[in-house]
Amino acid sequence: MNEGSMRPTDLALAYLAAAVVVASVAAATALIGIIVDWGSSTWAAIHLVLLGGVSLLILGVSQFFVTAFLATSPPSRRMVAAQITCWTAGAACVVTGVSTDADWLATIGVVLLLTTLLLYARSLAGLHSRSLQRAPWASRWYAASALWLVLGIAVGLMLTVHFAWSHGSLLGAHLAFNLGGWLGGAIVGTLHTFAPSLTQTRLRFPRLQPATFAFWSAGCGVTAIGYAFSLGALVLLGWSLLVVGAGLLATNLIASGSESKVPLTLPARLVIWSQAFLPLGLLFGLVSAADHSLAPLFGDDRVTLAVLLLAGWVGLTVIGSMLHLLSVVVRVRDLGRPATTPNQLQDRLLASAAVGAIGLLAVAEAVTGDRLVGLASFLVLLVAVILVGLVIRSVVAALLLGPPGRHG
Repeated sequence: MNEGSMRPTDLALAYLAAAVVVASVAAATALIGIIVDWGSSTWAAIHLVLLGGVSLLILGVSQFFVTAFLATSPPSRRMVAAQITCWTAGAACVVTGVSTDADWLATIGVVLLLTTLLLYARSLAGLHSRSLQRAPWASRWYAASALWLVLGIAVGLMLTVHFAWSHGSLLGAHLAFNLGGWLGGAIVGTLHTFAPSLTQTRLRFPRLQPATFAFWSAGCGVTAIGYAFSLGALVLLGWSLLVVGAGLLATNLIASGSESKVPLTLPARLVIWSQAFLPLGLLFGLVSAADHSLAPLFGDDRVTLAVLLLAGWVGLTVIGSMLHLLSVVVRVRDLGRPATTPNQLQDRLLASAAVGAIGLLAVAEAVTGDRLVGLASFLVLLVAVILVGLVIRSVVAALLLGPPGRHG
C-alpha cells in the first residue's frame, strides 16, 4: 500500500475524530456563551454541530460506504485531509462571520465550503471510476444532498449580505435545503444500507428506495419554494411529501429489522429506535404548518419540532452510527482483541432512556409544562453526557491503537 493510500477504516476514523473535535468546540462555545452572557452562543453552537460536526460525518461516512459498496480503494490521504481542513475552516469562518457581522469572513467560509463540495464530488466520481461495478444508488443520495446544500449555501449567503427579498422567507428556504435536503437526505439515503447492516439483514423492499428518493427530494424542493415565495399550499404539499418519504423508509427498515435473528447492539437500538422520531416530527410539522405555514420553523412549535427531528432523529442516529463505526475501527486495528459480549440489559436500558427522555421533552414542550420541561431537559442532558462519553472513549481507543498491524 503506497504512502498516499488509506484503508476504509482510516478514512472513517479521520472524519469521526474531526467531527468530535468540532462538536467539542461547539459545546465549549455554548458553555462560554452562558458564562459571559453571549446572546449568539446558542446559534453558533448549533451551527458548529450541524454545519461542522454532523456535516463532516456525512462527508466521511458517505465516502466510507460508497467505497465499500463499490468494492474499490478509498480516496487518498491528501484528498481526505483537504476536505476535512477546508470544511472545518469554512464552517468556522461562516459561524464566526455571521456571529460578528463580518460579511467578508462569512463569504470566505462559503467559498471554502463550496470548494470542499467540489473536492467531494471529485472524490465520489473517482470512486466510481476505479470500481468495476455499476451501482448508481451507491452515491445518488449523496450527490442529491450535496446539490441541496449548494442551494442552501447560496440562500444562506443572500441572508448574510442582507439581500433584499420581499417574496417570502429566505430563511425558511435555507432551512429546507440544509436540514431537509443535505442532512435529512444524506441520513435517509445512508439508512437504506446502514440500518440493515446493523441488524445483519437485507433491505426488505429495495424497490421502495427509488420512490423514497423521489418523495423526499420532491418534498425538500417543494417546501423550499413554498417558503421562499410564501406559497402556503406548496409548503403543506412539501411537508406531506416528506411524510410519505419517511413512511416508506420506516416500512423498509421495520420490515428488515423484523427479520433479524441476532440481538441488537446499543448502536443498533439507538439507530433503529430513533427512526420513530422522523415520521412523528414530520407529521407534527405538517399539522403545525396547516395552522400557519411558518409555525413549524418560527412559531412556538419550533422547539418541539427541533426536539423530535434534531435531538431525536438526527442526534440518536448520528451517535448510534458513530458508536458502530468506531467499534469496527477498533476491531480492525486490534484483530487480536477478543470480541466482547454486549450487555443486553444495559444496552436496552440506555437506549430506552435516550428515546424516552427525548420523547418526554417533546411532549413537555408541546404542552408547555415548565416543570416537566425542566425534568425532561435534565434527563436528556444526562443521557447525552453518557452517550457522548462513550463516543469520545471509542475515538481515543481507536487513535491509541494506531494503524492495523501494530497489535495482535
